[in-house]
Amino acid sequence: MSVLPWLDSERDALNAALTADRLGHAPMFTGSAGVGKRALADWLVERLLCLDVTDGEPCGACESCRLLPGGTHPDFFRLSPEPDKKEIRVDQVREFIESVTLTASLGGARVGRIDPADRMNRNAANALLKTLEEPADGVWLVLVTDRPDRLPVTVRSRCQLRPVAVPPRELAERWLAERHSSADPDLRTLALALADGAPRVADGWLADDGLARGLAIRDHLGRLLQSGSGGVELPAEWVESPEVAWPWLARWTAAWMKRARIGRADGLGPSAVSDDPTLFDRLEALWQDALQGRNLASDPIRHDWLMLEWLARWRALAGQLPVAE
Repeated sequence: MSVLPWLDSERDALNAALTADRLGHAPMFTGSAGVGKRALADWLVERLLCLDVTDGEPCGACESCRLLPGGTHPDFFRLSPEPDKKEIRVDQVREFIESVTLTASLGGARVGRIDPADRMNRNAANALLKTLEEPADGVWLVLVTDRPDRLPVTVRSRCQLRPVAVPPRELAERWLAERHSSADPDLRTLALALADGAPRVADGWLADDGLARGLAIRDHLGRLLQSGSGGVELPAEWVESPEVAWPWLARWTAAWMKRARIGRADGLGPSAVSDDPTLFDRLEALWQDALQGRNLASDPIRHDWLMLEWLARWRALAGQLPVAE
């Protein structure tokens, strides 16, 4: 798996577990967004379905390997929320189980992938339990989630957890440099830091100007801290793309909290440590509300009202919170 080099050791561990018959029938890949766990799950699905595995790698040439990329593999099944739905429903799980437990069409394994697994509601998760407890021969369930804590413990305990960690910084920086050789090295470093070390998140920001949008949001917050009075301007692009704005508002609020506490934070530069004991509570409340906005970003609600109220509370911190440098 040379595309994501930091996953090579994880791939080797999966191969070793398969060879020793120690890989559970329901591996669950966990880890923060952007560390590559879905790419690893993709590789495992291909590895399990391949009819001619060579040196621990899918051959890429058998009938199974040819069918899988086109989405026409008769022994591979996906389970995820339906379009415009937030949850995986119980009837989806029942249909999924019925399909994945049939006899394999190509004579190999049958594999079902559940992603994101934490989107199963409680009834849906309970409907999966019997299959997790008593899997049919040759059936594998591959689960992927950013939030395993949202799954019932009864489901987690029946899966084999496969945590995917943030890669070493040097390896991630080298990978980003290869993909974005024309980008300012300082911006690559900043993107990785703001992504909490998740290379694929940083990669996405560098590829589609996401980091530039994030820095524009930071600068707008800084200007509000400098003004301290007058009307609150709400950028139109925030309202048009709340799924972009809210996560950045949460990320920058957390950064300002960090700088107020220890004197510096990525993307903000150094400042004096705050001696106001109430400041952290106010920042934390803003951070929590930004996270709530992020969770509601796809809902048809008045995000402009929510953002205006949030920005008014942010501006009230003028004079107490140093601006970004």
